[in-house]
Amino acid sequence: MSLLHRLAVALVVSAPVLACKHAPASVDAAANDTLFAVTWVQTSAEYEASALQAYAAAGHTLERALADKSWTAAVEQTGEFAALPPAIIVDVDETVLDNSAYQARLIASGGQFSPDSWNAWIEERKGIAVPGAVELLSAAAAKGVRVFYVSNRDVTQAEATRDNLARLGFPDADDLDTFYFRDKARGWKDKSPRRAEVAKTHRVIFLIGDNLFDFVEKERPSLAERAAMVQDHASWWGSRWFIIPNPMYGSWDEALFGYDSAKSPADKQKARVEALELAQ
Repeated sequence: MSLLHRLAVALVVSAPVLACKHAPASVDAAANDTLFAVTWVQTSAEYEASALQAYAAAGHTLERALADKSWTAAVEQTGEFAALPPAIIVDVDETVLDNSAYQARLIASGGQFSPDSWNAWIEERKGIAVPGAVELLSAAAAKGVRVFYVSNRDVTQAEATRDNLARLGFPDADDLDTFYFRDKARGWKDKSPRRAEVAKTHRVIFLIGDNLFDFVEKERPSLAERAAMVQDHASWWGSRWFIIPNPMYGSWDEALFGYDSAKSPADKQKARVEALELAQ
């Protein structure tokens, strides 16, 4: 998708905003924590270049990953897997689907994230493709690679998500067989068990996501532990693991205030300020 097209899509902020249960009557958009981040995602050439770079890097590695039967990108994959068919595991939000318009609507309305407004957005099926995603996954699918969508969206949102992806031309979106969403009935909260489930039947050649936990997980890791998790698999970044930039939200931010979603916006902002380094 060209930058001009992305800029046109960004105009969705001028559309009527989603109802947000806890939205204040009026909030200055400039004071919103995510204003700069959302603007960067929606308007910068640098965001488009970063996403294209990640998916192009995966494309350059694809043939090697397919040829090397000892290759796996899933830390959960053990035992004999050389004969298994290949698969790619991708996250959905901000990895293959750009939902920045939802974030922009919250800024425009002075609202905060809520499950109700998020579900309404998903039902609209208006997420757009992250640059390079359709092309890389379609090229891989043409070579016999199965694409699994492992998302922290709820299983009740799978059909709307599938429809959104199918309309954009993503592969393996004809049915829900490759959609591994959060599902209480199956004990699927974290992503690691779902990656392990894929690894039972497929050799996982790539992981693609926007969050550290799309690759490897630990219960509420500290900033130092998160840094160590990155370094533990330093050689996998850019070869087996590919990350899409997401400055709008994620575990990177949650780690700053102890993954405590009950903290007030003021306390969260205080934690962000305290995390800043003025000099080494």
